[in-house]
Amino acid sequence: MREIPISAAKRIATEYGYDQVIIYARRCHDSPEPHGEHMTTYGRNKDHCGAAAKIGNFLKRCMHWPEENITKSA
Repeated sequence: MREIPISAAKRIATEYGYDQVIIYARRCHDSPEPHGEHMTTYGRNKDHCGAAAKIGNFLKRCMHWPEENITKSA
């Protein structure tokens, strides 16, 4: 399991014409591989970056991620 880089979210935004992209990835507990979750956010400018980060943080809180895994600057 690897983190998804912001460049991947940027590539999706550019290719499909979006201002903000939020990627949530999960490997379930029933997998024989190590499990976990990852979130990557992207915005095409500072305002969109902030909005995507806020959405990402909201989703993390809904999924009860530990507070230390929630971005403080958003």
